[in-house]
Amino acid sequence: MQKPVRVLTFLSGGWHDFQGFAGAIRSLLTPHGFAVDASFDPDSLLRLAETDYRVVINYTCFLRPEEETDVTGVRNLAENHVTALSKWVRNGGGLLAVHAATATGESPAELRHLLGGAFLSHPEPFAFTVYPLPGKHPITDGIRAFTVYDEFYLEEYDPSVHLHMVAIDRGTAYPMVWSKSEGQGKVVHVAMGHDEGVWNHPAYRRLLLQSVAWLAGCEL
Repeated sequence: MQKPVRVLTFLSGGWHDFQGFAGAIRSLLTPHGFAVDASFDPDSLLRLAETDYRVVINYTCFLRPEEETDVTGVRNLAENHVTALSKWVRNGGGLLAVHAATATGESPAELRHLLGGAFLSHPEPFAFTVYPLPGKHPITDGIRAFTVYDEFYLEEYDPSVHLHMVAIDRGTAYPMVWSKSEGQGKVVHVAMGHDEGVWNHPAYRRLLLQSVAWLAGCEL
C-alpha cells in the first residue's frame, strides 16, 4: 500500500474561523490519500522534517500591535519558527499560504520573503470573479473563471513570483494566486478563502487540491 502523503495545516491569529478551515481541508484532502494534521502550536514548524510532512498549509492571520481581537494560537511567529519553516521549504518542502497568511503582523520579515508578498488591506466583502491567466500550470489545470463572495485582498508581491490568477476591481487587476520556487521547495499563495462559502466552492476546492498535489509532487 502506498504511504499517505502527510500534510500539516498550521493555524493561528485572529479574525478567522480556523477550526472551520481545518475541517474543510481535511474533508477535501483525505479522500485523495493525504494524511492531514492540524496544529495551532508554532513549535510544530520546528519538527517538519522529522515528522515527514511534505506540505504545510498555512492558514493564519497574524496581528499588528493595534489590532484588538480574540486570538487563537499565537499573534505572530517568532524568529526560530520562521527560520525553521524557511529552511524546510528550501530543502524541498511545499508551502500553501491561504488567504490571510500574507498578513504577517509583527512576524520576522523573512516570512514575507518566503511567501512572496504581503497583505495590505481589503474592502468589505463583495462578489468578484477570479480569472486564470494564459499558460498551463498544474495548479490551475481545468479551472475556468469563477465568482466568489469574499474579502478582496490587496497585496504587494515580489515581481519574481509566477502569477496564475487575478481579479479585477474598478478597472485594475490584482493578483489572487501565485507560485514561486524557494531553493529546492515550492510556495503557492491563494488569496481567496475567508469562510465556508468560498471553501465549499467546487472550483476553489479544485484549486486547493491541485495546489497541494503540485507542492507534494504527486498525481491525483
